[in-house]
Amino acid sequence: MARRFTIIAGGLSNAQTRADARPRDWRVDLTPVEGVTPETIAAWRALLTRSGAQEPHFADPDYILPAARHQAAGRDLVFALVWGAQAHGAETLHAVVPLALPHPIWGARRAALWRPPGLAGPMTHLIEGRYASEVEAALRANLASARRRLTLSDLPGGPAKNIGRPSLQLLPGRHAPPVRTIPAHNFVGIRAKTDRPAMEIERISEPVRIRDAVEAFLVLDARASRKPIVADPAEAAMVRVVTRLFARRRQVSVDLARHRGEIVSGALQLGAGDGSVIWRQAALASAG
Repeated sequence: MARRFTIIAGGLSNAQTRADARPRDWRVDLTPVEGVTPETIAAWRALLTRSGAQEPHFADPDYILPAARHQAAGRDLVFALVWGAQAHGAETLHAVVPLALPHPIWGARRAALWRPPGLAGPMTHLIEGRYASEVEAALRANLASARRRLTLSDLPGGPAKNIGRPSLQLLPGRHAPPVRTIPAHNFVGIRAKTDRPAMEIERISEPVRIRDAVEAFLVLDARASRKPIVADPAEAAMVRVVTRLFARRRQVSVDLARHRGEIVSGALQLGAGDGSVIWRQAALASAG
């Protein structure tokens, strides 16, 4: 008796296959911050994954959206969501472009790319590189056809065909080199051969403890910094919201170093494991 075999196609999932198919039509939604839905956030993170971002913390919606809410500085911000539709009708998000719109009365008719304060890099928006030309054409056409015709400044990084995967980083002075820390469950006291005081270092990553740890860090920063975070209510609100959102996904940790029970230095880190980066840090002069 002859045996029958069934061949099951493996490899890419249906969702990934649809995302890889070249779009036939393009649609652009100019969406305010509050209009970004959970479905859009899921599509946003899928875009980050396809783009191959190794450290996507500063391009993640949990970072960009709070920055737009709390640090817009009075500007009218929207997110240009550029969707591509395949022949069978399925749509995939191929770009997220934060834009600052001009004032409706005395502003120029030019929409400007917006980036969160404190970040630098060749691009602060997210465009899937292989569709950069189509995305740019669709976005310019959408702005030009609006009731109030707008133009768009050139996209950073040169011609659209040269735009690669998203790249965001902290401005110089905000990003510090990695430091070795000791997990809380492996707590030890450290004493150098010199007269430097012993330090107790704790890393807090449990979501239920993050809020109190962040407040302790803000108190330290207020004592140690010339420009404390809490002196700017908008910046302080952003720090609290970002850490709360990242904590939900276990993507934030707080390092606190104590000397004789007093917190003398600390750092906020986004991400987990080897992919984490220092976002904010502070230390009393006596801690060095």
